[in-house]
Amino acid sequence: MPGITYTIRFHRRDRRYGIAEEQEYIVLAEAWESFRLFAEPDSAEIYTRIELVSFDWEAREEHPVASMDFAEPYSF
Repeated sequence: MPGITYTIRFHRRDRRYGIAEEQEYIVLAEAWESFRLFAEPDSAEIYTRIELVSFDWEAREEHPVASMDFAEPYSF
């Protein structure tokens, strides 16, 4: 088991589908690549926040790496 894992946590706007979804990675570069794919306007329609966090299994500590917060999308 790796000493550190990386998780992308998606906080959904529509809570009928649950508050959050998660994707876990063991390689930081792969986590960043996936995280960056969501930096687009369409994400604001689905999510309120997307976080990238690291988890140190030895210390049992979670640390923020990056996050994106989305305002309410415009409704026309």
